[in-house]
Amino acid sequence: MAMGGDALGLLYFCGIKFAGYTAMAAVLRRRYPGATAASWRVGLARTVIGLAAGMGVMLLTARWHVITGTPAFYLLLLPVRLAEWLLVLWWFYERPGWRWRRALGWAGVGYVWSCLLDVPALAAVFLQPGGVWVC
Repeated sequence: MAMGGDALGLLYFCGIKFAGYTAMAAVLRRRYPGATAASWRVGLARTVIGLAAGMGVMLLTARWHVITGTPAFYLLLLPVRLAEWLLVLWWFYERPGWRWRRALGWAGVGYVWSCLLDVPALAAVFLQPGGVWVC
């Protein structure tokens, strides 16, 4: 998988991830009635976290010779994406009464959602100019 290059590729990828994460935030908001953050803010935060973490993951995959898109790659992403979602849940939904079981369940759903969003996001990148990877 290519990385870098065209700013439009990054914009396409992040736009799809932002839309998907905002949709997930809307679902979470219904499950957490006390949540006050706007869904778009949660989506933006999750997109930025993924962008930062994605750069680190790409460095690791290059160093460890892990091919992106393979089962090994998604196994490497599992703890990263779970941590990203746990951070989002802590930041916006699970305070002050943190419930690990509930948070881990939603983080697992978030991991699957993030992986599903990779399909249209990467399709947009490769159908348009550029090439990037964002967690």
